[in-house]
Amino acid sequence: MKSQKKNNITPSNQILLDESNAIKDADDNTVLAWMDDSEDKLADTIHDYSESLDQYVGKEDEDEPMMNRSYLRIKFKPRYSHRGYSDFDANVYLKLDLPHTKRNWKLIFETDPDDFDSLESKQRGISGDNDSGSSAVGGVRLQDKIFGNWKTNFDIGVKVRWPPDPFVRVNASRVDILSERWTSRIKQEIFFYHEKGPGAVTFFDFYRAMNEDETQIFKASTSGQYLDDDDNWELVQTFEYFDRLNDNHLMEYSTGISADTREEDEISNYWVSASWTQKLYKDWIYLTIEPEIEFPKEYDYHINPGIMLQLELFFIKNGNYDRLNRYIPLPYEKD
Repeated sequence: MKSQKKNNITPSNQILLDESNAIKDADDNTVLAWMDDSEDKLADTIHDYSESLDQYVGKEDEDEPMMNRSYLRIKFKPRYSHRGYSDFDANVYLKLDLPHTKRNWKLIFETDPDDFDSLESKQRGISGDNDSGSSAVGGVRLQDKIFGNWKTNFDIGVKVRWPPDPFVRVNASRVDILSERWTSRIKQEIFFYHEKGPGAVTFFDFYRAMNEDETQIFKASTSGQYLDDDDNWELVQTFEYFDRLNDNHLMEYSTGISADTREEDEISNYWVSASWTQKLYKDWIYLTIEPEIEFPKEYDYHINPGIMLQLELFFIKNGNYDRLNRYIPLPYEKD
């Protein structure tokens, strides 16, 4: 006859266990409440400051209230590679919306501008290897101005340093529907910094919807960047596949090749990566884990595995931006 295992939990022990669980639940609720309260306060502060500034510079007494979509984005991106080194990048981007100004101006502030980063770094979303991010930039943006089939943004501002380094940036993009499933986008960026001079980036992107609801998208991108201080063209070809698994999870698969026209052996790097992004908490905390394998020229094309993590915090009062959304752009229409 098999003996039955006795339950050694006495009534008094059960009471202590229930109290411990209740305390743990209360602590968890306190932390979550503190997080929600902090997010609400910061989002409200950004919105209220922007709204006050908008009323001061643009709103007339007879104007109707307009939606203010100011936001703050904070990113933390530690990265490790086997043959390279550990790297930690942090970025703060603030956009203050001024919807009542006649030309829809925005105020922008960014701690880590990537204008003079390598094109490969831009396309892969990794930290650059130059000092362009050593100082923050601030300025104003004329956003989403439509000229025919082209949408343009115009920035003017200054790098926050001494002596100040003024800059201007212009980008224009055009979207065309090629067929039922294929869409193209051409994007041209031109920038000029007083210290480093001009630069230009050109993108040719092609999108294909892999299913009807566009939760699976294939993207092929050919891009080139010219920096006057290097007197050099960098070329990058990438292929990406986006798979929106559900409301809380996104998978991205990418492979690419980069080339430098200055070098005799033009190929700079080959890489392949896969990233998983999760909505970690509500609509404002996101976590990305991205393992990668690359074959860089600096290591004689030997395999160099690595991994990058990204924690993103997104603060906005009006509207919930879906940071996991990947979409096929539509042709621009003038309001």
